[in-house]
Amino acid sequence: MSDCMYPVSFETLMEHILREYEQHQRIYNVTKVHQYTGTDRLTLFGKQLENPLGPAAGPHTQLAQNIVAAYVGGARFIELKTVQTMYGEELGIPRPCIYSNDESYNVEWSAEFRADEAMAEYIKAWVAIKLLSKELGLGDPNGFIFNMSVGYNLAGIQDPLIDSFIENLKDASQTSTWQVCKQWALDNLARFKHIDEAYVTQLDAHICQSITLSTMHGCPANEIEAICSYLLKEKGLNLYLKCNPTLLGYDRVRRLLDDTGFDYVVFDKHQFEVDPTMATAVPMIQRLQALGEACGKQFGVKLTNTFPVQIQSAELPGEQMYMAGKALLPLTITLAAELSEALAGKLAISYSGGADMKTIKEIFSAGIWPVTVCTTLLQGAGYDQLGGLAKQVEAVPYEAVQELQVAQIKDLAAKVATSESLHKTAAMRLKREKQPGFQGARSEDYHCRVTCGNCVRVCPNRTNEMLEVNGEKLIIHIDESCNECGNCACNCIEPCQPYKDRLTYFLDAERLSASTNDGFYKVGNQWGYRFQGAEAVSELADLPAPLQTIVSTFIKELPYYI
Repeated sequence: MSDCMYPVSFETLMEHILREYEQHQRIYNVTKVHQYTGTDRLTLFGKQLENPLGPAAGPHTQLAQNIVAAYVGGARFIELKTVQTMYGEELGIPRPCIYSNDESYNVEWSAEFRADEAMAEYIKAWVAIKLLSKELGLGDPNGFIFNMSVGYNLAGIQDPLIDSFIENLKDASQTSTWQVCKQWALDNLARFKHIDEAYVTQLDAHICQSITLSTMHGCPANEIEAICSYLLKEKGLNLYLKCNPTLLGYDRVRRLLDDTGFDYVVFDKHQFEVDPTMATAVPMIQRLQALGEACGKQFGVKLTNTFPVQIQSAELPGEQMYMAGKALLPLTITLAAELSEALAGKLAISYSGGADMKTIKEIFSAGIWPVTVCTTLLQGAGYDQLGGLAKQVEAVPYEAVQELQVAQIKDLAAKVATSESLHKTAAMRLKREKQPGFQGARSEDYHCRVTCGNCVRVCPNRTNEMLEVNGEKLIIHIDESCNECGNCACNCIEPCQPYKDRLTYFLDAERLSASTNDGFYKVGNQWGYRFQGAEAVSELADLPAPLQTIVSTFIKELPYYI
């Protein structure tokens, strides 16, 4: 099993999308395809936005296919995963790297791809959405926004690799990826009912007009301000500065977590001592707002970054992990209240900190938007929750959210702090006490005792599929896009580790050899396999009987992988 993801070509991406939709009326296993039928629009960075919902920069925005899945589900503000000069093995990301049983934790940070490879994923996703929105009538092809994200210091952001990333997403028209995508669309016009040559030739190549800056904990205020000034003045971009929960101070953060049921979360005071404080952050924000106005660009804040805490119970490998989701909600909404009051409501806030079906409508109604989510998509129905979230925000009158409603934000912060329905539940505390980290159980065969399908729904990279073989449901793991994040394992009720225990479809013999998983791959007109202790290459008719039935069903039900 390899933790390397393999990007698919634009042709493969579109073949998968079109064939899956035609055969199953779904796209990358998003079954609740969201169609925007409203007439309201939000205006952001001079562009139109059908709704303010999107996936946060993270596991759901690293590959073209998971970005497409987010749009199809209902997202219209796509926050692309952060890039930096480091990538791949140099990042040192341990596996598994995501744990999302209730609140979530991770030990992964920026994009695993090199910046130019990440850029190619984002361009492919942009063009695919432009085609799908028009062809399937999902919404206005100009009704969504991509927001790029970079880190983590000025020298790195000025590096030619990152500078090229920024400039090519500002205008992708001269990139080879853009040309390939556009040519594929022109060559395949006959496959579309609502797309013609004029539509393709006029596709907008200006993918990003905005950027989110992510800096490391401990980055000094003067360095942060210098980067922001550079991005506003030199790069000409609208900018969100991602802020840390540490702005609230140690005692406030400790009290908020204790009062909301997260008293077991351990962190130290050092990060509060090295991060900027409210006393330095507020005047810096005011200066950057003025600079943005002078440059004709919007400056705002992204609330909030994840929060570094200590690993106590082997939730993930290592000594420190980053907390998000439900536990981040009281910190983020409280900081939103503090900053909005300090700046008299004159602040653009992009939100990501535990928003879900219980809170997203109130957050947006208070004038905080866009609102991006991550943890909730790593649980339950996964991407299929986006449609419900979209309906929540689309029900809010857009004209009422043009300014921050400071009193409403403060009321919401008080509600989050006192409402038990938004706190760690007794049942989840008990579950944590019994099993605080990953369940170590492994399946002894290829079969699920209870085929719940959680691993299909919650995978951010769309790497698990369900087949029905002789009346039995089986999970087939797709090696190609898996990075061993582990999210399917911590959401498995069996329990097992689907990304290691289930039969796996591989691209080729080399990738099967690099894995401990049993599975199969196509080579010419034959099939290679490792199954029940045997390893060989043979005709379909000569495969071991159980595997022959599984592969035959795979060919029939999931032909877009072959």
